[in-house]
Amino acid sequence: MPLFKYQEEKSSLFGIIKRPLVELDIYSKKLGKWVPFKRVLADTGADICLLPRFMGNLLVEEVTTGIYKRIRGIVPNTYLNGFIHDLRIRMGNKEFTAPVFIADSEDVTPIFGRGKALDLFKACFDGNSTSIEEK
Repeated sequence: MPLFKYQEEKSSLFGIIKRPLVELDIYSKKLGKWVPFKRVLADTGADICLLPRFMGNLLVEEVTTGIYKRIRGIVPNTYLNGFIHDLRIRMGNKEFTAPVFIADSEDVTPIFGRGKALDLFKACFDGNSTSIEEK
């Protein structure tokens, strides 16, 4: 399975920080083909995969046909509205279907979360790279 080098990004706290960003493909029901996503945060604290709405618009005909949910994360009293869709994801040679929360917002980071996605893999984060292999 792939090895992903951490990528440097701006941080309001630390100036520059290295983040475990991975590459994966998601099958677009709308376009009828795999769409590559190059900078998705591998987040072991995230319950679900998450995409901003503009990315979701590439994958499904109508975002609002998914299951409506309100989720929250690091800020306990702040909610993010969106719609859950079951999407086909491919990482390396492994293909699987996972629930993906498409946010009703453009201002969120794409996240590769645990539920039926990152949990399918054995991941090692060492501060410089992320290695991911099938369990």
